[in-house]
Amino acid sequence: MNLINRVAKHARLNWQSLAVPDAPLPPFLILFINSICNMKCEHCFYWQELNQPDDLTFEEIVSLSNELGPIQNLNLSGGEPFLRKDFAAVCRQFIRQNGVKEIYVPTNGYYTEKTITQISETLEDKSLEMFVAELSLDGMPEFHDTFRVTKDAFKHAMETYDALAELQCKDARLHIHAISTATSDNMNEIKRLTTLLYERCPQMSHHNLALIRGDRKNPTLQGPKLLEYEELYTYVQRLWAPREESRYGAVVEPMLQWAKVKTAKEQRQVVPCLAGKLTVVVHANGDVSLCEQHSPLDNLRKRSFRDIWYSQQARDLRASIKAKQCYCTNEIFLWPSITYQPLQLARAMTQAKVWSKPKAMREDERVEWNDHIGDLQLPVIQSG
Repeated sequence: MNLINRVAKHARLNWQSLAVPDAPLPPFLILFINSICNMKCEHCFYWQELNQPDDLTFEEIVSLSNELGPIQNLNLSGGEPFLRKDFAAVCRQFIRQNGVKEIYVPTNGYYTEKTITQISETLEDKSLEMFVAELSLDGMPEFHDTFRVTKDAFKHAMETYDALAELQCKDARLHIHAISTATSDNMNEIKRLTTLLYERCPQMSHHNLALIRGDRKNPTLQGPKLLEYEELYTYVQRLWAPREESRYGAVVEPMLQWAKVKTAKEQRQVVPCLAGKLTVVVHANGDVSLCEQHSPLDNLRKRSFRDIWYSQQARDLRASIKAKQCYCTNEIFLWPSITYQPLQLARAMTQAKVWSKPKAMREDERVEWNDHIGDLQLPVIQSG
């Protein structure tokens, strides 16, 4: 039955991606659940909108939920999402009203107790199929703490991992990932970091690499050299291969990395983008965008979601995106664009050679990471 449901889902989303005669209500929602954050990350593209007093109320989020149709995937961003006190209530609203099956949440991992409490309450709804907590880490402890201007940020993230691992033993629907934003400054840091995470965090199933994007807080930060980035991805791919074999969605990862690198090299849409057809972005203050790259179309406090979604302005922007007048390397928009367009999926599978398994990594090929980490070699929690 699970296979039948997945085939049916793909067929439905492939049809929706055609947007005929008009874009249906989006099945993928990126919701900035709050703007409050305790860190000052140098690579943050949302830094000018942080810590504002006008975040959507719970009642306003409920109104948004009631306007939307079925949602397959809910991505909750921030700020630091787990600082929102009604986080679990927001999740339950979308699960019960919109049938959400998968929730993804990037987090800096600083607030262990808040994180575990909110995830535990969310998992009480048994219709949710998957909750993914993505620990955002930029490098080894000293670099990470400096980069985020937050003392003991890395230590707190590891404490949160340990608590998440314990919770995962009770509920296998919880998945633990890490995500690192690649810049010109942290290639070696990420290589050491990914090795540390693989060895120290046995219940972490995936380490995602993202390319720096947007109007970052530190304007001097640049993207990495693409050859260096590709070499780093190969290292990560080989290192994590044993865990990737059984991970849900693992087959998409090499296709996603192929698309990101080719897009960055050629500075154009390599995969026709489905932003504004399958995906929508709602910012913490109620601004509605078809994607993170384009300016908001309008605000939920001025117009209803459906009025904005079906407006002439939205149609014009969809036409511009379809005409490939923009491009980005944002995986949140790339992966549905690859997955739910059959021809693009076949092309990406061929280009990424998804049938080719990465060469197994010997232990003597792993980089050294265990110098100058203080008390971070904490006991790990084994699965079972």
